[in-house]
Amino acid sequence: MKQIKLLGIPFSAGQPLSGVDQAPEIFRKELSSSHEIVDLGDLDFSLCGERSTGIIKNERICGLGNALISEAIASENLTDSFLLNIGGDHGIALGTIHGLLHHHPDLVVVWVDAHGDINTPHSSTSGNFHGMPLSFLINGCQGREDFAWLRKRLAPERLIYMGPRDLDQEEKSIIEESGIQYYSSEDINKYGVEVLLKHALRAADPLGKSRIHLSFDVDVFDETDVAATGTRVKDGPRKSEILKLASLLGDTGRLQSMDLVEVNPELGSTETMKETIDLALEFTHSALSHLLVKVLQKSRDTAPLFLDSSNVQCQVQKKYYQLHYSLEPFGHLCHL
Repeated sequence: MKQIKLLGIPFSAGQPLSGVDQAPEIFRKELSSSHEIVDLGDLDFSLCGERSTGIIKNERICGLGNALISEAIASENLTDSFLLNIGGDHGIALGTIHGLLHHHPDLVVVWVDAHGDINTPHSSTSGNFHGMPLSFLINGCQGREDFAWLRKRLAPERLIYMGPRDLDQEEKSIIEESGIQYYSSEDINKYGVEVLLKHALRAADPLGKSRIHLSFDVDVFDETDVAATGTRVKDGPRKSEILKLASLLGDTGRLQSMDLVEVNPELGSTETMKETIDLALEFTHSALSHLLVKVLQKSRDTAPLFLDSSNVQCQVQKKYYQLHYSLEPFGHLCHL
């Protein structure tokens, strides 16, 4: 039975707003009330440099901070463990995925986000690093001194986008030229996430043996559903489809790890902030539901591992999604 290890990554230097670094503590409290968690604590970025301007804003913090993240994950024993990384902005994914590639060189990454996050330092119009992590994972340090520690690469064919709809022109070109699988919110609403995910995983991992990392940015939801995040985008996928995506990934039996990023409790009203946190929690519970069912099956005649029995029932019901995939072949569905 896998244990859930929680790593807090209170990192905010990849974007300009304060508050996103507060999310790990909020989610730690919420998740600990319904899951048995091995808490790895929070990483400390205080020695990673000072905020700065330049082609990459806060470049030294972003470079050395992600080196710290990668080292922490690469050195962690993840045997029989599910790693849950709580950010923080999406810039942390450079470090989380780089660290995981030490454990699983053939890792498949499912990137659930309204944005592409694959700008290069020279193509980015904002200079914010949370829009660049994938370009560093695929292309390496790109001549940047503070990223010279990068040794692992993510193969483009092992990257799957789900839900993006706000891309810069250069990002569109990079995605097309690299042959990265890209399923927009329009694709998800039209075809349904079950069929698309089945097709995507078969293309990325034909043998069906590779571990999967889920990198989840809460802004994948429509802007009307998430107020407490910094880069909201309209025309999002249906909530039910994104929640189903999390559950279906868990049901593969290969989901190894997850990032939860870009929740900012300083944005929105108290009510809308809570709604955003609750939606992110629901997605996370769905992704973890396969672990919960195993726990319940093994512990049926023992004391419950959860404080809230109503929450347990909710989690078990997540397993009722069935993998009835269409065999209809899909081409490269890409609305760029």
